[in-house]
Amino acid sequence: MVLPAYNEAANIEKAVLVTAETLFKTTDQFEIIIAEDGSTDGTDRMASGLAEQYAYVVHLHSDKRQGRGKALNRAFKAASGEVLCYIDVDLATDMRHLEKLIRAVSTEGYDFATGSRMMPESDAKRPFKREFASKGYNFLVRLFLRSKLYDHQCGFKAFRREALFELLDEVENDHWFWDTEVLVRAQHKGYRVIEFPVCWRHGGSSKVNLAKDVKGMGSEIFRLWRELSFPLEVSGKGKVFLTTALAILILAFVATFLGASDILENVKQASFRTLVLASLVYCVSWPLRGVRFQQILKRLGNQYGLGFLTGSIFISQSANVILPARIGDLSRMYILKKSKDLAFTTSFSSITVERVFDIVAITSIAILASSGAASHFELAPWMESLIKLSGLAVVLFFLILFIVSFREGNTRKRLEMKKSQNGTSGKIKSFASTLLHQMSVVAVRPSSFLAVTVSSLLIWGIDIFTCFLVLKSFPTVAESVSSTYMISLIFLAVALGNIAKIFPITPGAIGTYEVALTAVFGLGGIEPEIGFTVAVLDHIIKNSITLIGGGLALSELGLRWREVLCTDKDVLKG
Repeated sequence: MVLPAYNEAANIEKAVLVTAETLFKTTDQFEIIIAEDGSTDGTDRMASGLAEQYAYVVHLHSDKRQGRGKALNRAFKAASGEVLCYIDVDLATDMRHLEKLIRAVSTEGYDFATGSRMMPESDAKRPFKREFASKGYNFLVRLFLRSKLYDHQCGFKAFRREALFELLDEVENDHWFWDTEVLVRAQHKGYRVIEFPVCWRHGGSSKVNLAKDVKGMGSEIFRLWRELSFPLEVSGKGKVFLTTALAILILAFVATFLGASDILENVKQASFRTLVLASLVYCVSWPLRGVRFQQILKRLGNQYGLGFLTGSIFISQSANVILPARIGDLSRMYILKKSKDLAFTTSFSSITVERVFDIVAITSIAILASSGAASHFELAPWMESLIKLSGLAVVLFFLILFIVSFREGNTRKRLEMKKSQNGTSGKIKSFASTLLHQMSVVAVRPSSFLAVTVSSLLIWGIDIFTCFLVLKSFPTVAESVSSTYMISLIFLAVALGNIAKIFPITPGAIGTYEVALTAVFGLGGIEPEIGFTVAVLDHIIKNSITLIGGGLALSELGLRWREVLCTDKDVLKG
């Protein structure tokens, strides 16, 4: 029997004695574990005294508060019984139900048992606001997580040891949502779960903070719904494997459809010298990326060396080639924090500005190129939608920043006020205000806007010129299509290919980028087989240089791939 205790000096002794008295009526083979979770009111001293006085009491102490779920996990792993239970220390649930709780697991064959304050037969009394919040919460759990239970959070539960331990590794929550996650996962796994009505009285004080914990549990409902609805996306490794397999399937399908033998023959015809030249040209864009990022950070009051910043970009872009959804950008935040102690807010805002100006550049290029291409061929509807969507996103972004900039006179004062606020809400507002303010400093001021826009256009101009050289490496294309028309066509193809990267489908947009380029080349009169070959070679050159540069930068900074690729989740939590 586990008694989770945080600042329960007023209740712990009574809880132990009443629990022991009740258990002795059922069995003489039991232990009571006090899972004391970083208490500051003397609960730890009282628990130690009880453990010394009674042989059946065990005290597990934590110097810092771990959270309800983590404290329970630790206690259950230390327990020796085959039937594991826990009850709230305030004894809000009538102890006459304890024998039923234990026997449900020990003799009736259930894997999980829980008391319920919300079944029609239950007798529960508590304040209206808690009753209302609890009913709303449990309704959402039943609706979104397909649970059949009425009450998921009653602190009166029992588990078959083997069944619980089979689930614990999957349970992610360490605090109040632990109960719900265990019961929901148990039902989804097909374990036998019983819920029975209990007599329950509000125990007075509660450690639940309605404003904070209910909001957090709402996000946990969404998190668990996503994991149960899309199980292959639960683990990071599973997601990488799935999206990589999807990229390979896309490439394999297109290659098979167009004719793999024709594509291989096209590769043999490509000029090796021109491909090498294309690679050298693409290398020039990387110092430019470093200069742009350096200018963004400088305007935010941070001055770092060009070599370091270019290396950090190499690493984050390499992570983007490997990981889906461009979460490799978080690796750069980690490097800036670890090496230069740069605040996450500043690194996040600077990278966001960089990404927005990438979209500005490629959208502008796409609009200009589509206007020029209109006289030669008609764009597919999805191409027009993609350009319009990215253009709308850019307009909305700058509209928000212009509003922030317009009100900049009061921004600093508001920031100081928000920083002084306590609690999660104040921190979130402060973070959002700081983020918007920093982005407006770079994106809205004319001098900054011009500098970042020009550097972004240069970067993407080099990216496009690289693809132009790859296309020129095919003699048949170079002879049949004029250079002027070819450049405008490549402008549109590369722009659409990179706009497609905004949508997190595959790592590094491998597959989707090639499909977008092949489609545009096909509309422009270039044979699909050659267009696909050009797209593949162009992407291979760019990704290879990115990965090689990333590897060299890692070595220079004394980092490892595993360290960088595994920090993204930690950065998000931070």
